[in-house]
Amino acid sequence: MLRASTDDMIATYLGGDVLGAWAKFMASANIQLPPGVLEMMFGPDRDPRQLSDERRWFAHELRATAGWVPDLDALRAVDSRIVVGIGRDSTEQLCDRTSRALAAELGVEPTMFTGGHTGFVEDPGAFAEELRKVLANS
Repeated sequence: MLRASTDDMIATYLGGDVLGAWAKFMASANIQLPPGVLEMMFGPDRDPRQLSDERRWFAHELRATAGWVPDLDALRAVDSRIVVGIGRDSTEQLCDRTSRALAAELGVEPTMFTGGHTGFVEDPGAFAEELRKVLANS
């Protein structure tokens, strides 16, 4: 189902419906945005570099990212402790669900961090402080 919806998002984007593609992405990822925010974030008046990065992501990266399957045997075989981090504010989003599934497969408890999916960007200082504590306990 995720692969089919990813193909649909990509086709929507490459067909010229940028907002439609982003709306499908947000729905798939279970990211709720207030009314009008999608249009503000992905409307017509954006930086050319942002547009170029966005096109590369939809055309070349999204399918590989959504279709990637970790090598669980290789991960289980490592000598180091594996930490699966999840942003506290991303509960029930796709990144939360997939991270919890990975943690369960590896038999580890997820480690919760400040912020959402990109908490390290939202509040780098708080994230770094929490990460240092986690690494000190490794």
